[in-house]
Amino acid sequence: MAVLDRLWGDGTWQWAAKSWPGGAYGFAACVGVAGPCVLGLSLFCLGRMRWRSWREHPGSTVLSTGAAIVCLAALVPYVALVFNAQDTGKWGKGRDTPPSWVFRNFPWLWSVGLLGTVAALAAIACALVMYNRRQRTP
Repeated sequence: MAVLDRLWGDGTWQWAAKSWPGGAYGFAACVGVAGPCVLGLSLFCLGRMRWRSWREHPGSTVLSTGAAIVCLAALVPYVALVFNAQDTGKWGKGRDTPPSWVFRNFPWLWSVGLLGTVAALAAIACALVMYNRRQRTP
């Protein structure tokens, strides 16, 4: 966890606050939207696999598995960024630590990311409903 905090911790949020369009709030919205989309893509790749006929189609099975693994690995920095944005310094039962830079400077950043996540999940759900309706219509 310390490596993740070093790679995708306060330095990433400071960079986003300076150079991202919309600052840290724009970056939080983008991260909030990207998380469910990447998770949905990995589930889509795993859902397309034909587990029983992997010997008949080894190339597509390996490709789908590889894409799903890459998508799931892309969620690691997502989780690190989310935890860092919510680091108040009072995690667990240990002694208190100072809050993260992003929490000190943007205390409501988590709400922007959560709103982006909810919006992305709603858009994905609407797209799935529309797709299923279209498939059923003769």
